[in-house]
Amino acid sequence: MDVRLFLEYLPWLRKPDYYYKSKNGSGGWTEQEITEAIASQALDKTAIKRSSRLNIETAPEVMQLLYAEHSLGNVHMLWTNFWSEPRELLEGWGFADMSEANVILVPSGRVEAYNAHPIQELHGESQLLGVLARDLESYLEAMLYGALNAIHFISGFPDEDPILYEKTVLVAKHCALIAGGYEYYDFWAGILGLPYSETVPE
Repeated sequence: MDVRLFLEYLPWLRKPDYYYKSKNGSGGWTEQEITEAIASQALDKTAIKRSSRLNIETAPEVMQLLYAEHSLGNVHMLWTNFWSEPRELLEGWGFADMSEANVILVPSGRVEAYNAHPIQELHGESQLLGVLARDLESYLEAMLYGALNAIHFISGFPDEDPILYEKTVLVAKHCALIAGGYEYYDFWAGILGLPYSETVPE
């Protein structure tokens, strides 16, 4: 996926206004809560156009396309928080974080997760937590696909509903394929709420 398409598709992650309006009365929401929720999501998951172009000429071209004209600080999906701008770190260009981990575009072009708080006693040891996708374009497409499904079609807890579990497995497998192959399944299954599995479910 072209990174510019990722930016264009972000508004699709928002729930429609009528979802919140349906909460009135029987849902127990007040008019003010509904109005605030609709206003809040107007900003949430939105790439904000910069007033001036961000100077990141030393970053890979794909990173420049993603961040030079937009801040992604409002973009949160699948336990991942995108940064307002990328930062050059020891391992490559960091652009997002998850719990205790930085998401980094490394020089090889892959997207990898690294410990956000390296353990100094393990000097020389790799802080690599895992490879998430073969490249940034694949990572963004898989993230968007997974988030769209999680928000609109498979919301809930897959461990409590066998049908939802099967649907979520299908989405996780598709995310892995978009990211580059089934070797990435564990990561995508995990952020979609599936339990760890030693093999990819059939």
